[in-house]
Amino acid sequence: MEKKNNVKEAIKTAIQMEKDGYSFYQKAAAQTSSEMGKSIFKSLAEDELVHLNVFQKLFEDKYSQNEWEDLVNSNKKYNEKPIFPKDLKSIEGINPDTNELDALRIAMDSENDAIEYYTDIWKRSDDDEVKKVIDLIIEQEKNHYFLLEQEFNHINSTGYWFELDYLGT
Repeated sequence: MEKKNNVKEAIKTAIQMEKDGYSFYQKAAAQTSSEMGKSIFKSLAEDELVHLNVFQKLFEDKYSQNEWEDLVNSNKKYNEKPIFPKDLKSIEGINPDTNELDALRIAMDSENDAIEYYTDIWKRSDDDEVKKVIDLIIEQEKNHYFLLEQEFNHINSTGYWFELDYLGT
């Protein structure tokens, strides 16, 4: 029972992370002047909603729909340290004029932290269904990290966002 409750709490934190990730990417899109940058951040925000829907199905199947609704509508934090920052400008070391490279770097750090968190959930779970879902989420988070890293490196070397449609949108 203890392990099941630990996984349940881990999923609650994961849900909060996805909500925070959605909000972070929406804010990053709003602060980005490049149309390609806006598109990438908006696409990442939509992916966070997809992850949230995956966790919703998992949570409702394992626990209850009412508990899910209470959880999603709650402002309660399930994680001491947020994976995605609430405000780009409040991060230590970031200047008031946070630029696109800062946003990409912060997003890369956040995605890496998410990968570590989900890997820990996977290790603590003895439920094959939970592990299968977490495997898929980890793979998507790794793809996010790769995409962000490629953009970061490209902008750093050229000063421009990629102009090709490698997001599949």
